[in-house]
Amino acid sequence: MKHIISLLILFLCCTSLHAQDRVVEQPAFEVRNTNTLEFQKIILNDTATIMYVDAYYRPKYWIKIVDETTLEANGKSYRIKAGDGITLNEEFWMPESGTASFRLIFPPLPKDTKTIDFIEGNDKGAFKIWGIRLDGKTPTVDFPNVKKPEKAPVLEKPELKSGIATLNGKFIGYKPGMDEELPIWVFNILTAGADQNTINVKPDGSFKLEIPLLHISSVVLSGNSVVHTRFYMKPGETTSVEINMPEICRAQSKIQSSKPSLGNKFYFTGALADINNDLANNPVEEPSFSVRSQEEYDQMMKDISTMTVDQYKEYWTEKYQKAVDQLSQLTGISDAHRQLIAMKLKHELADQLLGYRAIEYAYRQTNKIPKDSVLVNYVKPIATQDYFNFLPELLSNDPYFIYNSNVAYLLRGLQFINFTGKDIKLEKDEKFPDNTADIARIMGTDKGFLFDMLAAQKLAASISEFRPLDEQELAKANTLNPALKEELIKMNDKLKLTIEENKKKSGYTVNRVNIADIPSEELFNAITTPYRGKVVFVDFWATWCGPCRMAMKETEPVKKEYEGKDVVFLYLAAENSPKGTWEQMIPDIKGEHYRVTAEQWEYWGKKFGINGVPSYMVVAKDGTPVHFQVGFMGVDKMKEMINKELAK
Repeated sequence: MKHIISLLILFLCCTSLHAQDRVVEQPAFEVRNTNTLEFQKIILNDTATIMYVDAYYRPKYWIKIVDETTLEANGKSYRIKAGDGITLNEEFWMPESGTASFRLIFPPLPKDTKTIDFIEGNDKGAFKIWGIRLDGKTPTVDFPNVKKPEKAPVLEKPELKSGIATLNGKFIGYKPGMDEELPIWVFNILTAGADQNTINVKPDGSFKLEIPLLHISSVVLSGNSVVHTRFYMKPGETTSVEINMPEICRAQSKIQSSKPSLGNKFYFTGALADINNDLANNPVEEPSFSVRSQEEYDQMMKDISTMTVDQYKEYWTEKYQKAVDQLSQLTGISDAHRQLIAMKLKHELADQLLGYRAIEYAYRQTNKIPKDSVLVNYVKPIATQDYFNFLPELLSNDPYFIYNSNVAYLLRGLQFINFTGKDIKLEKDEKFPDNTADIARIMGTDKGFLFDMLAAQKLAASISEFRPLDEQELAKANTLNPALKEELIKMNDKLKLTIEENKKKSGYTVNRVNIADIPSEELFNAITTPYRGKVVFVDFWATWCGPCRMAMKETEPVKKEYEGKDVVFLYLAAENSPKGTWEQMIPDIKGEHYRVTAEQWEYWGKKFGINGVPSYMVVAKDGTPVHFQVGFMGVDKMKEMINKELAK
């Protein structure tokens, strides 16, 4: 069959040499849902339409072009005939370079065809590129001009005030076949997480979303594989945005990016419009000293592995100062934008300095010493009280710090820092001691926005772990800012209602096998034995793992497809997932559930290579593990693997 296809390709290409060719070099396009495919040129003649494709994707990962791929032109579909350098319907593995070239051959098009759409099937994730120009022209876009404000944008002082923020928007250039649902993330300073909301896009590209907020909040909109932007919203007010899809797609194209701009990418009106337009339409490479590559990480670990605590502090402070110097030389940005970058750098340094325990981890990793091995002749790094004198300068005790969404994680981590200058040893299940007094001593006060947020975070953490607030905690909530108190009471009441509703739920099973006395080396087999004759999809997860929960949400519709079939969904967590939290979360996760000891989990980690969650395994009908990977593979690959084993 491949021989016949090769002859067909040779015939079409050779015939095209004798036909009258029309060559379109680097054709412009209107919009697309992928950055993977670029068209270097298109040859059109009486016998074929040949598209010269450059593909860009992660090395050692695959892409696929299906035989249902069509060119849409003048109301008609022209189905692909063959590939040259790529086999249709087969996985094409990308080389180490992450780039590859091939040709796609389609039937001839009418000579008067000016634009075509490239549609690689109708599955979610299929490559789609609309409005490819065959007439040498570039698309035009009717998009508003962002007028320079009369005054430079300023950062409005945030205040705690509960209210509904409304987002009105429209994707200019939106096409049927683009994502109809898009995630929008709101960073929640109370839970130190990101709350996912969903935008439902109408056929004309418009959308509307109402989001409950407690303060000015950082929001991230991501979708259609090409749009990713961060902006701010305000409780009780409306923000509107128009999104210039043709310009965003042009700017991201490796071929078209050098061509003339099609206007601003975003046009904000309403609440915080000036700062949002400034940030969205004037992107800069912000100075940073975070590790950005594996090579940088390896070098950093080697550098700090032999340091004292003070040397570690000097090491990161020098990197911070270089970034600050770069910021001072940065031109073309507003003072408000500069203020945001400066704040981010300060929080970045605070995060690194608070993480001085990385010295010991680096020492173990550099010298290949397992974490459970005793270190001989090693002085454990313990910071003195004076070490933390950087805190007041880097973390302000005012509400402006909430403009940086990462401060939520910084505050959360701050509550688990040992400021005493002495080693703290905790017994199993013992909580880390309250360090608020230590923080107050360093900051010179126990009052202010910072301390309200720290107290509120602690109470919210209890609720997030499915533990309703007790009388003492409720009394503490009553002493906080009224908006914080109201939000915590609301969260607490919602939790109590959820606990009652969970008692009525079914569709999940806990500890089908009594695992208490089973040796670690026999445990996995003991758990999976009852499912012999069925395909088992195993999810290694944790209650505190955001990516785990996101993947579970994606897989829920898939699980419904396998109802009544020989497929089992098995969820395995460790005791670092708090028992109460785990018990309240699993009623919404249909399947089989186990919570194992740290020792049992560690054995699985070494045996299977679980170096992070989520991790996944597919177990064949005979009990043999046939696939394992860290990180979610996506629903399409998930179904492909399950179906492959089901068919055996």
